[in-house]
Amino acid sequence: MEIIDYIVLFIYFAVMAGIGFWLMRKQKRQEDFFMGGRSFGKLMQTFAAFGAGTGSADPVNTARGTFNNGMSGMWGVMYWLFVTPVYWISAVWYRRMRCLTLGDWFVERYESKKIGVAYALFGCFYYMVYGAMLFTAIGKVAAPLMGDTLFGMPLQYALLPIIAVIVITYGLLGGIAAAYWTDLIQGICIILLSVLLIPFGLKAVSDKFDGEGLMDGFRIMHEQLGEEAFQIVGGSTASEFPIYAIVAIVIINMIGIVLTPHFLVTGGGTAKSETDARVGLVTGNLIKRFCTIGWVITALIVLTLYGSDASLTADADRAWGFATKELLGGLGIGLVGLMVACLLAALMSSVDCYMLVCSGLVVRNIYQPYINPDAGEKESLLVARIVGALVVLGCIVVSLTIYDMFNNLQLTWIVPMLFAAVFWVGMYWRRATTSAAWITFTFCLLFFLVLPIAIPKISSGMVNDPNLTRTSHVILSTVSRPASPLAVSRGKAKTEGELFTDT
Repeated sequence: MEIIDYIVLFIYFAVMAGIGFWLMRKQKRQEDFFMGGRSFGKLMQTFAAFGAGTGSADPVNTARGTFNNGMSGMWGVMYWLFVTPVYWISAVWYRRMRCLTLGDWFVERYESKKIGVAYALFGCFYYMVYGAMLFTAIGKVAAPLMGDTLFGMPLQYALLPIIAVIVITYGLLGGIAAAYWTDLIQGICIILLSVLLIPFGLKAVSDKFDGEGLMDGFRIMHEQLGEEAFQIVGGSTASEFPIYAIVAIVIINMIGIVLTPHFLVTGGGTAKSETDARVGLVTGNLIKRFCTIGWVITALIVLTLYGSDASLTADADRAWGFATKELLGGLGIGLVGLMVACLLAALMSSVDCYMLVCSGLVVRNIYQPYINPDAGEKESLLVARIVGALVVLGCIVVSLTIYDMFNNLQLTWIVPMLFAAVFWVGMYWRRATTSAAWITFTFCLLFFLVLPIAIPKISSGMVNDPNLTRTSHVILSTVSRPASPLAVSRGKAKTEGELFTDT
């Protein structure tokens, strides 16, 4: 990165922090801080839903998945396409609940303050895991641009805490209103991020393979990658996204997404009317679907140009950052800084909402009911700001602990299942009781999270036990087809690498 790139980043950070300070004076009540006075129309609701639902991990996960699997790698993000119609129905729920947090709804529905505590802890844990994935994405993109070290330490240990401080500053000062205003600005940045690399990438493809112009890059991509790279459903056993996996991911997220804590806010609770809630939630998420197409095209360009690069083959999480460096780095007009700012916008537009939702859960469902029932508005807002900061710090800890995009992504699919059944049963079965809710939650906690992690650690031999990993009715088949130029170059690079290692 050059000086002009850092100037672009500084201007971006200054604007975001300035919005937080400007709106801080308006935060007098919990409803102002957590729900913005329920005063937002279609435009703000649209970009709030878009910003909260579109994180820095989305383009990075798409690039990683496409680099490893071809176009079928888009399902690491595009699975939300089939979940989107559910939002038209669910947006009305959050508007009619009239609660400040979804934890309040669980308390009222099951007449138990303790289940509100459980949901608050679940919400904080979920957003630490989800936020960690977003911070990890920033670290993976920054590595090719800034090097593997910063201030004499590994890049992620220095960079991620700095970003966390910026997020905490503007988000906790201005509350949800600051988050919504920055989401509007950052939403535009995310849309720009989705298409910024495409023209430069197509030109690079055309120049590298002696094409006849910018649009000729699409033809060259098909020739170089081969037909298999453009299959939208991974048919091979090596693919991460065969059809059964896509169906399972869609179902599990359709069940789990509606009970995630931020949906009470961006899903319609802050809207002026039910129509604003519905239009905002559905439109905001549809914009993300179109952005995903831009990410896929960018990833295919990266695969065409750098598919045989050994560093990317070893760690495809770095693909987006590598492409940014190679395609924009030599121009010297601040586009690298703009790309990083856009990725930071994607992260910050999500994390600011998540930390405010978590602070609301803790204040409303733990602090006020159990620690200080007489807490005033000023004290409650102070506690909310402290909790929000701790949640962001938790994101950093989880990110530095796992620091792998796909492992993080899979964990975000599993965690919502802890409260999924409790929510749906509570919505549609009047006879659901508090005891039933606790039994259901305990069962899901054990079988979806605790036991799958604990058992392999307690009995490590189970993972490789041939009696437990044996399969039946195995059919072997051989398919012959011409190898694409990319497959040939990858095979050659792998062979040369092995020969080099042997010597």
